[in-house]
Amino acid sequence: MNYSDSIKAILLATINELAEQPEKYAVKPGVDFIRNRKMGFKDYMLMFLTMEGDCIREELYRFFGRTTEAPSKAAFYKQRKKIKEEAFRNLLLAFNKKLPKTLYNGKYELWACDGSSADIFLNPEDADTYFEPNGKSTRGFNQIHINAMFSLLDKRFTDILVQPARKRNEYSAFCSMVDSADVSDNSKIIFFGDRGYTSYNNFAHVIEKGQYFLIRCNDKRASGMLGYSVDSLPAFDENINLILTRSKAVKNYSRPEMFSAYRYVYQNAPMDYLNDIATEYDIAFRLLRIQLDDGTYENIATNLPRDEFQAEDFKALYHLRWNEENSFRDLKYPLCLKSFHSKKYEYIVQEVWARAILYNFSSSITANITVDRADCAYEYQVNYSSALKTCRDFLRIHDRTTKINVEGLIAQNIEPIRPGRSFARQHRFKLPMSFCYRN
Repeated sequence: MNYSDSIKAILLATINELAEQPEKYAVKPGVDFIRNRKMGFKDYMLMFLTMEGDCIREELYRFFGRTTEAPSKAAFYKQRKKIKEEAFRNLLLAFNKKLPKTLYNGKYELWACDGSSADIFLNPEDADTYFEPNGKSTRGFNQIHINAMFSLLDKRFTDILVQPARKRNEYSAFCSMVDSADVSDNSKIIFFGDRGYTSYNNFAHVIEKGQYFLIRCNDKRASGMLGYSVDSLPAFDENINLILTRSKAVKNYSRPEMFSAYRYVYQNAPMDYLNDIATEYDIAFRLLRIQLDDGTYENIATNLPRDEFQAEDFKALYHLRWNEENSFRDLKYPLCLKSFHSKKYEYIVQEVWARAILYNFSSSITANITVDRADCAYEYQVNYSSALKTCRDFLRIHDRTTKINVEGLIAQNIEPIRPGRSFARQHRFKLPMSFCYRN
């Protein structure tokens, strides 16, 4: 059995496990998914994972074959209404649990949290997602915000939380995904975050989980932690021990002799471990200032142990976070996340989960492909966009007779690795693909 066949078998087995208990994921337990239909729970899940940017009719033909026996669009709509979002989340978590893990230094999983917005169908009546006309769009637009936790070494999504763009809160999303993280007994997790995740509350949630964080800070935040300005300072690695409180009155401090260690947390700033009973919270971590190759400095807050992680290790370690930036690009374009097949929010969320599962399936296969081009000037890697499409076509095959050489096709489409290349991020507005569906 090829490696791709084994990964597909794992995913299909996981879907079968969910299909054995459809009442857990049905909107109406005991009513939905109790009859045998052309498109049952298993077929719906598998087809939904492999959908592209075409209309539903073509998607049905692509999966079931262009025959009169293919299920109708109405059948697809009925099945979609029956299933909860939890089915897709549980599928992703259960599938990930069965896959091998890559550990940093044989001990740590590296998970990065980031967010990305996606435009959905225009609906000015939806106050949670609609934005008035501006420089981006002359007619206004609707957006969702996708918060994702991503395994940097395995290149797999580990959790997702979708929010209406008007109500986006990356702080709360981070804490929620940290709290619900399934931590293995054999490893620890290092949670990565860029400057948008600098928060004592985020640090505290990771610490209370018994895990580690590595989060970049701007100079203003770093100065507040240290107690004096860092703007003109050279590289350093300092231990920070703070006492967090919501009171400005020194008389309320339990340890006034440690006045310099106290940090006031604004009333509207989230801090889940401060309340009327617990008025102080002790927090300890490291604050590093690292000089980059271009002469500029970056500040990093972390609670990683000093005996295992020296200051010079963090530059290369944090650079790994770029893998998640690429994952969002692949979700939106090769995996057609920008082509939603519904206008209803809950169905759009289902599609986000489905694309993440397909990404994990494809990434697990692609990671096992070896590209050997020693005779060339550059090192080579697989073309990930092409690989994703090949894996999607492979997953769509369910007749047990059609065969494709997945590994061979992926290895055939490669591209050179040109180190040191960097380009400014281009922000382009693209309307979501429109389908004239009733729902």
